[in-house]
Amino acid sequence: MLIPRFSGTMVRLLTKPMPLMSIGNPVFFQTAAILEAARKGTRAKREAKKRASKKEVVKKEYIPLKKRLELQMGGGLSPRRREEHLKNPTDDVWFTRYWRWKVYSLKEAIAMHRETHHETQYDVPDACVNAYMELDLKLDKKNRYVDPFSEVVKLPHNFDSGQQRNLLVISRKQEVIDYARNAGVGLAIGPEVIKMAKKDEVNLTEFQYVISELDILPELVAIRGLIRKQFPNVNNGTAGPDIMPIIDRFLYGVEYKATKNKYYPDFGTIEVPFGRLSLSDEQLEENLDSLLKAIHTRKHKQKKSTDLLTLVVIRSPPTKEQFKINHKEYIEIQEQPIKEANVAVQ
Repeated sequence: MLIPRFSGTMVRLLTKPMPLMSIGNPVFFQTAAILEAARKGTRAKREAKKRASKKEVVKKEYIPLKKRLELQMGGGLSPRRREEHLKNPTDDVWFTRYWRWKVYSLKEAIAMHRETHHETQYDVPDACVNAYMELDLKLDKKNRYVDPFSEVVKLPHNFDSGQQRNLLVISRKQEVIDYARNAGVGLAIGPEVIKMAKKDEVNLTEFQYVISELDILPELVAIRGLIRKQFPNVNNGTAGPDIMPIIDRFLYGVEYKATKNKYYPDFGTIEVPFGRLSLSDEQLEENLDSLLKAIHTRKHKQKKSTDLLTLVVIRSPPTKEQFKINHKEYIEIQEQPIKEANVAVQ
């Protein structure tokens, strides 16, 4: 058997490590475009499947030691007011922590607040009347909760709520511009505001809400980056064919915000004024009725079969007194359907 002989130079060439070439070099590999598209489609399907099966991760907030001890002592119960296990009071004076709260009518609650705010006591006869509400934010799907929401509601009877909003109104109609200016908006102008914004002649970020007619929206896309989140939208009620009612709602309405508890994602609260003590009982009741109905309709915008409102109490700062009312008198509670067994009829 003949054994080939190699010179030293040949041995060095054979054993010398070759430099690694880039995988994308067409000299070594060549992949058809259809195969690359197939791989890309497979990856996209795999990522979509992961996103669909991924559960909502509820971010856990850091709980300080003092708060952690309070939660442990309370058995980890949420701050929601629960009275199912409590008894009705048997005396005129009782601790509200250990007994059920008495339910008052709105007229009774307002009368007691007027007595406390009388000139001979707190001397605030025209104080604001607030509605404090507790919310159940849990949705029908497990580990899903209602997102924080806010809205400006126009109540039947106007009052000084202490809330002020700087508005920008954009319209082609001169009568709408004159109406907005007389109402006291921050700026009422026509489509020329687009050129002014591009030249930095007007600062759009100083306005809380931008209200516009529908036919101007395509032109406003050119300055969408300057308007940002305040861009007029039909869904949030800042755009429409007739913007005069929209101007009234944002000028004279009240804004409420649902605040979610950072330790208990299923618990939220709202506190919003709905009148003053100087208004009549009928006016306050109509305002409260409109407010509760507006908040109650939020449950239908997401998959939620249980009630959103769980507790409503009436407050009037600066006092700390609060009186519970029966909020179910103002909203329609949807009864759960009773499933009946199928009976065969012979």
